Amino acid sequence: MNTAPQTYRPAQIILHWVVVLGILVQWIFNEQMVRVVEAMQTGVTPVGSDVIMAWVHVGVGSTILLAVLARLYLRFRFGVPDHAQGASQMQVRIATWMHRALYAALLGMVVTGSLTWNGIAPLGDLHFYINTLLFALALAHAGAALFNQFVRKDGTMRRMMLSKKS
Repeated sequence: MNTAPQTYRPAQIILHWVVVLGILVQWIFNEQMVRVVEAMQTGVTPVGSDVIMAWVHVGVGSTILLAVLARLYLRFRFGVPDHAQGASQMQVRIATWMHRALYAALLGMVVTGSLTWNGIAPLGDLHFYINTLLFALALAHAGAALFNQFVRKDGTMRRMMLSKKS
């Protein structure tokens, strides 16, 4: 007997989109953060507007961390729906590893960013490489969702949208 839930919980869906929006904000305001960290590391006073945006970056990164931890808790506590019907074993394996890689990259971004921002360890280069990986993973994830929704027509994207039934 399958005990997987039939749908995602509303909190899981909301947290998914909080993370997506948070990542987009991080990518938009990345340069200001880089300039502030470089200034701090070289003993130069950063530009005031860059500092404000750096703090926005820190706040959004903290929000992403909380959202990811909450998503992981909900995933382990309540489970997630099975993969869409008709998915091959290979597609299921790829999707499973894709989600694991996304969670690992998100957590890696927060850890390396926090350690760099707080001057504990200069991991800015590693943070950049994980960012590049996260970008590739996010593109692949979105591409797979679009493929499943519009080519396979399996309702994949509908699963991550709030509905009146949620």
